[in-house]
Amino acid sequence: MRALMIGMTILLLSVRANSQVITTSDSIHRMLRIYEDNDFMNVRGKGTDESYTNGTRLDYFYQRQKAPRFVDKWLLPRTGKEAINTSHWSLMHIMITPSDIRDPKYRPNDYSYAAALFLAHGLDSYDPERKFSLQSELVMGVMGPWAFGEELQTWIHNIAGYQHPRGWDNQLPNAPLLNYNFTFEKMIWQPGPAMEVIAGASGYAGTMLDGGGVHTTIRVGHMNPYFGFRPGSGQHEKRFQVYAFLRPTVEYTWYNALLEGGVFSWRNSRFEFNKSFKTATLNPWVSRIDYGVTIAFRRFILAYTQKTQSASLKGTGQHEVGNISLYIPL
Repeated sequence: MRALMIGMTILLLSVRANSQVITTSDSIHRMLRIYEDNDFMNVRGKGTDESYTNGTRLDYFYQRQKAPRFVDKWLLPRTGKEAINTSHWSLMHIMITPSDIRDPKYRPNDYSYAAALFLAHGLDSYDPERKFSLQSELVMGVMGPWAFGEELQTWIHNIAGYQHPRGWDNQLPNAPLLNYNFTFEKMIWQPGPAMEVIAGASGYAGTMLDGGGVHTTIRVGHMNPYFGFRPGSGQHEKRFQVYAFLRPTVEYTWYNALLEGGVFSWRNSRFEFNKSFKTATLNPWVSRIDYGVTIAFRRFILAYTQKTQSASLKGTGQHEVGNISLYIPL
């Protein structure tokens, strides 16, 4: 059944958004990414259906021909005149469930059912000369029944012949989501073209997620430079790439709406009653290791990532999610 679920997921969806480490390019003006997180995709063969169980994302990347205006100009900064600037519009759906989806009762010592549907707009600006980047993003959407998590999970499980989820009546209530996310990355060691070590720091603020983190990315293999090529360097893009990557991360979370309930949740009497019994409270410090492999040919890119994270809620265990991402130049 596990193999069937994995196969159906890949077939239906074709493949956390910034976790795929790919090469920038100033010659790819438009690109589509099909992105799928699922905790059934597990390299150890121990897939689950709990915690952050699924994330499906569709991204459209493009390079502007005109100078940015309005919000883009003030909230999506660029690294400089020689930067490689790639904007994006994205649509993403997220689902979170407890460890036993057969139980229709509220589970105070576990994750609550939660779903989010949001639109994101952002800019990734890479400086190939100074080898650093600024990645900024605005997120706008909703959580709760408005995000149709129950309908989507039930539909997928019915197709796969898997266990029907019975506890969505206890999901976190409707709430608006508005967030600003920012990441800075800088090359700290590059002994040669086959290896890069990059340090980064991120911050998040809004009604969806508040916190920040630090990470290090290690890439090894036959690949293009992460920050792109310097102007006038005479270097050319590799038509074929294959490389492995490792990305350890430590994060501090002050607030997470998908784990604790969104703004105005206090107006929902059922949520407030359940919250009074909640024992699985937010664990502010978490660590995660992402690792995987990327293969690229003629600007088509396929990446697989395995993500292992410590418990987001106190009293729960670590969780693993697999990701497949397919990048298609347009």
